[in-house]
Amino acid sequence: MMPPPPSCSVFVMHRAALFSALLVGACAPGADAPSVDPASSPSQDPLRVLVTGFNDWTQLGEPPNLWRCRDNPSCRLLVGDALEQPPTDFEGPLVAALQRAAGERSVQWSFATMPVTWGVATERTPYAEHDVVVHIGLGVYDRDDEVFVEAGAFNLRKGTDAAGTVVEAPILPGEPEVLEAPPRVAAAVAAVDGRAFGAMRARAMPARVENTYLCNETHTLALDAVAASEADGGRLEAAYFVHIPQPKDGDWATLAESVAGVVVALALR
Repeated sequence: MMPPPPSCSVFVMHRAALFSALLVGACAPGADAPSVDPASSPSQDPLRVLVTGFNDWTQLGEPPNLWRCRDNPSCRLLVGDALEQPPTDFEGPLVAALQRAAGERSVQWSFATMPVTWGVATERTPYAEHDVVVHIGLGVYDRDDEVFVEAGAFNLRKGTDAAGTVVEAPILPGEPEVLEAPPRVAAAVAAVDGRAFGAMRARAMPARVENTYLCNETHTLALDAVAASEADGGRLEAAYFVHIPQPKDGDWATLAESVAGVVVALALR
């Protein structure tokens, strides 16, 4: 998610027991995760895709309720009705839309929401347990017919998070100002650029200095996780960040179908 221009924002999951109940490591309601024969080859396993959204980050009360999901469409697409506590079920319109968009492809979908706090991506995203991770955040404010797919990340975190922590520092000290996406991620982003998905169009967005809030931090750390996985022969193959608008006239179904189309085009490439 992104605060009103010129910034950005975030989400995910941890292996710790406190958060394990929040991660739905299976498919949307009504669909069972395929059983996996331990002797089967990796190519026969379902593709494991984690989709995350962000909780609210303003006017959260005192002390701030970091788990509130009311105003941010990225979490509402996953959980459905507004919540004041960590989600235990994911029954939002995007969950069902992803199942439809994936069709016959064997995908094990997982979902999570994250507080808008610095460092949340590394604290709560089990990157190593998934093939693809797609982070979604609010970040399109001047129109309702586009989603932005981030093509790279800017190596700077700047601003005040939902817990009141103020930060201004490089995300990856010693690294270049701009972190380019690895080839597979870059190719997938280029492939959706300019394409229509339902009522919306996807636009690839380059790394930019005005985008330095939590969404950008999350994307930077996600791309870094992909690079580490490639170097170590890990499972994670790709990570993406998609910025979305608020639903037009409260039409959650239309927003969900468009976002699902983008996510499936990226993840199942």
